[in-house]
Amino acid sequence: MKTKLSIFIISIVILSSCAALRPLKYGAIPTQKSYKHFPSRIIQNSDSVFNFIAPTKDYGLGKKIGLLTSDFNATNVVLDSFVKLHKTISFLIIRNDTIIYENYQRGYNPKSVVSSFSVAKPIVSTLIGIAIDEGKIQSINDPITHYIPEFVDKPGFDEITIKSLLHHTSGISFTEGKLALSSDNSQFYWGNKLRKLMLNPIIEEEPNQVFHYSSENLMLLAYILEKVTGESISNYLEKKVWKPLGMEAPASWSLDRDDDQAIEKAFCCLQARSIDFAKFARLYLKGGNWQGQQIVSEKWVDYSTHSDPAGNNKHFYNNNWGLGPLKYGSFYAIGLYGQYLYVYPDKNIIIVRFGDMTSYLHTAYWNANFIQIIDQL
Repeated sequence: MKTKLSIFIISIVILSSCAALRPLKYGAIPTQKSYKHFPSRIIQNSDSVFNFIAPTKDYGLGKKIGLLTSDFNATNVVLDSFVKLHKTISFLIIRNDTIIYENYQRGYNPKSVVSSFSVAKPIVSTLIGIAIDEGKIQSINDPITHYIPEFVDKPGFDEITIKSLLHHTSGISFTEGKLALSSDNSQFYWGNKLRKLMLNPIIEEEPNQVFHYSSENLMLLAYILEKVTGESISNYLEKKVWKPLGMEAPASWSLDRDDDQAIEKAFCCLQARSIDFAKFARLYLKGGNWQGQQIVSEKWVDYSTHSDPAGNNKHFYNNNWGLGPLKYGSFYAIGLYGQYLYVYPDKNIIIVRFGDMTSYLHTAYWNANFIQIIDQL
């Protein structure tokens, strides 16, 4: 009896360490702390740090700005209360490079690391833009078979372009399933065989016809970047963005495993300080230019932040940037639980919001509130 019990206990210990059972061990739905269960690559910052201007006075925005909306969880509260209401962990408003509002909750502070979830997606598309600027990729209209030799002999893959991946119109089958255990999304997030999974896709629909949001598309973009640069996307990000932008601290990008086959979870899972994510938003606010250095072409920034409905791409989404109402010209990076980098060019405003385990996306709700905040500034 003792022998059987010992075998059972050993089996449970072994199984609990398997990547396939990570969601059972840690909970199927990720949180801000889930990245700690994965290995990662460190993205170093430079010695020269860019600092936003510290406020010279208390603008009192937390009590002056009121928010009223019925789209989701109706509120009629001042900004300070609104921040607490939705389990916000960081909320910043930056105007003309000055931090005019900064609020951290739930044990977080300015030096705390936050996990980006899908806010990482436009960072990947930015790296694609830089690779095009450098001539490493000829055009977003190139078939992906030019860069992924594993797909050359697979029927239909020569019709999928880099643009198809950026627009989520590749036609490749992928189940999001809100991270249900059986979904592709869960296997991508929790699993340790990303290379095998992403290089064995099935074309479900004719390419360039249907918008289908998919983490597979981002993984293939990351793989293309690996191929054309000869390095990991973490290293490429470090050289081309993180150090040039004078980030305050190193970042980390979660990997699927801890060996020479490891690859970044490019669809999510870039961890950094909130203020450094604000700098990435500022890069786009400034048309890709950083203190006189063109990090990514203005043409790429302009294209990414405007609608391109070609191939039935969504009018409100392009190159993994969300697009706000035309009247306002706003655009945003968005992630799970209402993670936002919201950019409003007309007033030179950036709003950064990170949260945990509430509100999911509810894009219309957050957009409505951000516009209300901006209208009161």
